[in-house]
Amino acid sequence: MTPTTLSRKILSAISLVALVALATTAIGATAQKYVFEFSNSGVAVAIDQNPPEYPRGSALRRQEGWVRLSYVVTPDGDAIDPIIVNSSGGGGFELEMRKVSATWRFEPPASGAELPFNIANTRFEIRGGKDKATTKFLRHSNRIVNYLNKDRPERAGKEAQESLRKGGWNLYESTILWLIIGRVEGANENPAGQLEMYQRALAMSNANALTRNGRIDLLRNIFLLESSFDQYAAALRTLAALKDVQGSEEAVDRLSERAGEIKKILDEEAVISARATVANPCDCDDGQPLWHYAPERRTFSFANIDGTVERFEARCERQRISDAVATGKLWALPSEWGHCSIFVFGDDGASFDFLEHLSDADDSKPAGEIAVARNEVPDTS
Repeated sequence: MTPTTLSRKILSAISLVALVALATTAIGATAQKYVFEFSNSGVAVAIDQNPPEYPRGSALRRQEGWVRLSYVVTPDGDAIDPIIVNSSGGGGFELEMRKVSATWRFEPPASGAELPFNIANTRFEIRGGKDKATTKFLRHSNRIVNYLNKDRPERAGKEAQESLRKGGWNLYESTILWLIIGRVEGANENPAGQLEMYQRALAMSNANALTRNGRIDLLRNIFLLESSFDQYAAALRTLAALKDVQGSEEAVDRLSERAGEIKKILDEEAVISARATVANPCDCDDGQPLWHYAPERRTFSFANIDGTVERFEARCERQRISDAVATGKLWALPSEWGHCSIFVFGDDGASFDFLEHLSDADDSKPAGEIAVARNEVPDTS
């Protein structure tokens, strides 16, 4: 069996349905506007998909937010088992997304089976807000950058955490803040944290928050960080996104040698070992720490666990499985399940190696029998 050919269309090949909904509500004397972007990987058709409420405390502080949520559509058309993939702005936004997703209704899938591979991206924006930095934010951000320039990354990190605690930032400011915190993590020699912050900034940004050149630089840095962690499938998806940015030819050319090396590695039979770190997707105490990844290969295992890594859930277009994380065991996701994302849960900061195997590479299998995915609804309690 030949190895899976690298594809840059893990997500682009999926059937996407985009829905932008605007809603207003009154919180005190302030009317709020929501921009809700919905994308669905399967054939589920929304019947009733209301936007979330705006968290009252966040509205009073004029804090804007963003949440990316994964959910499953049941055979009856309900949305269940929400997972917060990433977020910005605080736990209130996450809570509202969890609450509203329980009210969503979809047309029951024609297959009679659940559809586990769905993502909702939500931007919480305040009516009348503008994509620009306030004087208050500039004071905070300049203070952080000044400490970085003085080679005092620990103090810069404390100032950054204080800025997050104070809050009150619009989405433009939040994007810039995550970029700055990414620099802080890098200066503190925490590349895993740097990658997390850069990915968050990219996901929630718009054209006003990131100029074309800024987007090119950010994608380039994300590619290099993903590559350094051997997260090859993610790195090549990032490179594909970089190619889509006008004027990125020079940056793409500089990365072409490394991209060629990655493609060669993926075409070989050797096990691919990506280093992973569990992280809290929310800048709050209530978030559920996780690591998520869309692998290139369909057989995987875990190794070199450092800290508490509890369980994983693989959500595919037409099926899902869940199990306790353990070394010495393989899991296989049948190709007929379609594209998959894997969520790994544990303590914030725990790390492990995520190994991708060729399905027929028997000599690379760890001890133990292969665990072929079954048609079972996982226990996510």
